[in-house]
Amino acid sequence: MTTPQDPQQYIHRVAADEDGNRIGKVSQVYNDDSTGQPQWLLVETGLFGTRHSFAPIHGAHVDGEVVVLAVSKDQVKDAPNIERDAHISESEEDALRQYYSGHLGAAG
Repeated sequence: MTTPQDPQQYIHRVAADEDGNRIGKVSQVYNDDSTGQPQWLLVETGLFGTRHSFAPIHGAHVDGEVVVLAVSKDQVKDAPNIERDAHISESEEDALRQYYSGHLGAAG
């Protein structure tokens, strides 16, 4: 198990859950507005990557060429639907944190 120093290295890697279930492909890393620290991964999911879901970077690590997330495939699939633009608003981030807080304890 290795962890890249630069979270941008997660981009273009396959994302999977800890059980090895393929979730999709990481297409972007989003930073927290106040801290500037990496907070969320945008994962292309669904057939041909037509859907995009946000997953917490907290607890994620690289194992070979795969980014292993600390949340399950179903949790990512059922996450709040947020538009994938250059910025996540504070209310959108709050919705993601609230959703994932039950799954991670400290997603953000």
